[in-house]
Amino acid sequence: MSPSLRRLAPLTGIPFALLLAYTFFGTPESPDVHDTGVQVIEHYQRHHGSHLAGDLAGGVAVVFFLFFICALRSYLKDKPGADGLSMSALVGGIFIGMGGAIFTSLDVALIDARHDITPQAAQALNVLSNDFFFPFEIGLIVFSLSIGLAIIASGALPKWLGWIMVVIGIVAFTPVGFFGFMAILLWSLVVSILIYRRTAPGAPSAPPAAT
Repeated sequence: MSPSLRRLAPLTGIPFALLLAYTFFGTPESPDVHDTGVQVIEHYQRHHGSHLAGDLAGGVAVVFFLFFICALRSYLKDKPGADGLSMSALVGGIFIGMGGAIFTSLDVALIDARHDITPQAAQALNVLSNDFFFPFEIGLIVFSLSIGLAIIASGALPKWLGWIMVVIGIVAFTPVGFFGFMAILLWSLVVSILIYRRTAPGAPSAPPAAT
């Protein structure tokens, strides 16, 4: 990869955050896990266009997220104390991406089959769409704790950014862990810009981490 493209790679965190924010806040909320199959079908018949737009944005956001976590790994791997932890973060990020892709696929299936699916099948897909969260949550825990500790250990970025991720990783163990992921959107914007600036030609390198 050319130096110019390598420097631009961390900026993929910006479209990731913006697209996912639209998916979460700009589209209708999915039916509740306790809704009947008839209610699920009626919902997707009314809102299929908005859901499809959100799913497309979410799918592209996953692509940018995968590029972003690779850029994080590339930035941190040579920093003292961050090599192994940044690799763990990469693995956790892949789990997050797969979880997001699964959520999106289940939603697209309900959109695509809204005129032909039986109420029982619609209800089953909706339950899966709401509760198939373990791949995502496992990835969120591993990614947040690993990247947070990598930043704290290496000092490659401001340590408060690392502590934020450690807190998110701990919160991810709780029933409200998914909402901790919302903070990662803002975190990604900040980290993208910081890494971009720190990899500019002639930019001062990060101070070494204290032992």
